[in-house]
Amino acid sequence: MRLKWYLFRSKIALFFSRNKKFGTIAGWAALVGIVAVIFAVPITMSIRNPDIQLPQFHGTPQALIDFRQEWSLAAMQLRRERGRLNDFVMMVNHIQENYPFTELTEQRYGVDYLELAIIVFNELAYVARYETTPGFFNNFLREEFLSHLGSFGGLALAGHPTGMPPWITQPYFFGYYDWQFTEDRLDLPIRENIIAQMLSTSAMHLRINSFVPRGYMPGNRNPFWYFCFDNDKEYLTNLNFDGIEDLVIDIRGLSNGFRGYFLPLILEPNLQSPVSTRFYAFHANEDFANNVSSRYRDWYGATKPTSATGFGFNLPEVVTLGFPVDVAATPTAGMDFDGRIWLLTDSANFTGPNFAYLQKARDAGFTIVYEESENITNWDTSFFRLPHSGISVRFNPLYFTDAAGRGFEAAGAFYDYRLEDVTKLAILSS
Repeated sequence: MRLKWYLFRSKIALFFSRNKKFGTIAGWAALVGIVAVIFAVPITMSIRNPDIQLPQFHGTPQALIDFRQEWSLAAMQLRRERGRLNDFVMMVNHIQENYPFTELTEQRYGVDYLELAIIVFNELAYVARYETTPGFFNNFLREEFLSHLGSFGGLALAGHPTGMPPWITQPYFFGYYDWQFTEDRLDLPIRENIIAQMLSTSAMHLRINSFVPRGYMPGNRNPFWYFCFDNDKEYLTNLNFDGIEDLVIDIRGLSNGFRGYFLPLILEPNLQSPVSTRFYAFHANEDFANNVSSRYRDWYGATKPTSATGFGFNLPEVVTLGFPVDVAATPTAGMDFDGRIWLLTDSANFTGPNFAYLQKARDAGFTIVYEESENITNWDTSFFRLPHSGISVRFNPLYFTDAAGRGFEAAGAFYDYRLEDVTKLAILSS
């Protein structure tokens, strides 16, 4: 046994004596590697996540402690700057590729999109690293950039919570579908959706609170039902219009649900003959725009898009695909009213494709009264998240036009009267 042990040690000694220089180098390399690992791991983790700090070793000299603190601060500031700048560039590129209203913004406000983006990027680069004011980046995007582009297509910060499941980020799904609405064990409250009151002995006011049946309570996000469609239909059918000459239907603030609610419950029961309207939707050939287009076409049963050049319209350069949308309305039984209908609208109603439905109402003899309003809720579509901050940006990538190719957003709201001009009338004074 001793002989074997001696021979083994001799071979090891002989190996190291022959490779003394290599062994010295390897030893130092190993030592340097160990030291590098000790510092590299926490430093790397600190860069990736500034909340992870370099460890405080027992007895560490004050100079090393100061170095650790300065390094952590520098890493956090660098990550913050890089994240904000990357978010901004991602947002600018995403909007440029999918947003069909930049040309309209330049025509209406004289704002060149890319020039504005460069100016704002330079401003952000100056303050992105050191600015720590709560809500700074959110306010910066809104005030320094988005506010200069107008609100065409509902372009705005979405304000949706970052913990939402992925399906909510899809078009038309925010607040519309959720397992909570189909769970029999949950007793969801139903709000009063239609409020009727007399303005005079010959005038009735109907306030419609929602065209979308499902929603979430602001703040706590608890689900509730705005209405039951069959109950609302029965309510409107049973209204007594004896002696009523003027009916004011107030739909202000509503931007979604025109096809599912306004058409069958408000427009069709008051038609004298069938009406059919064709309008168009155009969009860019990009993933985001194509996704919204696909969801919209599934929702409306529209045909697949074709080249926009084939329609012969003067369209924004970014849109390259388009498809027609046909909306037909036929008289149905329901509201037995033969007087004058005043449709009280606002800026929220004139968003997205809703122009087509309001034009049908006007063609049917409704008198459109319009109230211009700020801070409106636009027609809901999809939104995207900025990867670093988690901020959500929403806009409508579909460019809607009438049958002649005139853009709805460019034309603006149409009406017979503005609300401020008719408040002197008794039927609208209250």
